[in-house]
Amino acid sequence: MEYKPKISVIMPTYNRAYTIQNAIRSVIDQSFKDWELIIVDDGSTDGTKRIVESFANPRIRYFQLPHSGNISQVRNEGIKRASADVLVVHDSDDQALPDRLDEIYKVFEEHSDTDVVYHGMYNRFFDPYHNAISRLLKPAQPYDKERLLQEQYIPGQIAYKRETVLRIPYNEQIPLCDDYMLLLELALNDCKFVPIFRQLYDYVESPDSVNVSGEVSGQRKKDVSTMIQILKDKYGVSKVGALIKSTTSGDLISREIIE
Repeated sequence: MEYKPKISVIMPTYNRAYTIQNAIRSVIDQSFKDWELIIVDDGSTDGTKRIVESFANPRIRYFQLPHSGNISQVRNEGIKRASADVLVVHDSDDQALPDRLDEIYKVFEEHSDTDVVYHGMYNRFFDPYHNAISRLLKPAQPYDKERLLQEQYIPGQIAYKRETVLRIPYNEQIPLCDDYMLLLELALNDCKFVPIFRQLYDYVESPDSVNVSGEVSGQRKKDVSTMIQILKDKYGVSKVGALIKSTTSGDLISREIIE
């Protein structure tokens, strides 16, 4: 019988040869050892594959796809390839604190009806004006469905049951704002969210991140418009608030309220 790990970590990536080793290392260094790491590469051309293979770890499974630029599609491919019942989101820019998987698995073990687990994190980015690394605290806050409809106060780096996300997958009509759309659909399907009130993750913003490039290209704003329409048509949501903020400055770009 093929071995089945307790947790599958899903890591999408694209041209992250300069940083993915940090993300992988933080999974390997977890105190919880019963995991597999599924790396789904959206057609990298920069040697990402060579970096992944340098770890030569049998628990790391690497899949390379033709480039699509659709993060929702890439995440769904990783979910299909996962073996475990508990799946954990980990992006290839970021690093997990050493007990992240331990804390997540405890929640699913203690509360069997849980669909989604989220936690606090640190937001780390480069301050070019002072040539310094800035690290901000983003604590987990209690789950509030109505608040989630108005703002993405829960980060996208969550954990969920595989059966839940196979039933409610990432919406591939949304190529960039994949995490917020999934959170909304999970909430509107009355999934159970459980927070961990600890910081367990370093979210790293870089100048070439998809959030930054998505603002420049206008894709983030397009995604928000599509999301609002889907939520109205599919769920009959009469009022949806969508805040679009600059990833680099935090300034509000626009606010759309559709009655």
